[in-house]
Amino acid sequence: MAQACKATGGAGLSHSRGYEDAVNAKISGELNDVESTLPENIKDRALSVFKAAVSEKYSIIQAIEKVEKEALGEIETVFKGQRFKGFIKFDFDSWVVTISVNKFGNGSAQFSAGVGQKKLVCPDPFMGRLSDPNMNRSLT
Repeated sequence: MAQACKATGGAGLSHSRGYEDAVNAKISGELNDVESTLPENIKDRALSVFKAAVSEKYSIIQAIEKVEKEALGEIETVFKGQRFKGFIKFDFDSWVVTISVNKFGNGSAQFSAGVGQKKLVCPDPFMGRLSDPNMNRSLT
């Protein structure tokens, strides 16, 4: 009987659970910062659409799709026949969402998104050092 490849054995749907959990989560908390290389009018539109989606309790993936359709679709007409690369990053209390745009000169545009959950390591006042167990770990 053939053995499964050690590098790819067990890969597949069961290992995408972390991704599914992340994109199906709902954002709560305040918007801390918005960083963008988009033109100001498109950035403002994307921000208002994303804030509306968060207030309506959309999942992260639904909010991203809403921004791509309603706000970032304008890039195809504004930069018609031109190359454009840009992004917008929404920094919330517990989540960071980045949407990137790659518009080609032939008229097609490609969108990609990154989602990350913030995990803060706080100092432990009883131990007098950071409570991160990997802090003093040697690399050898």
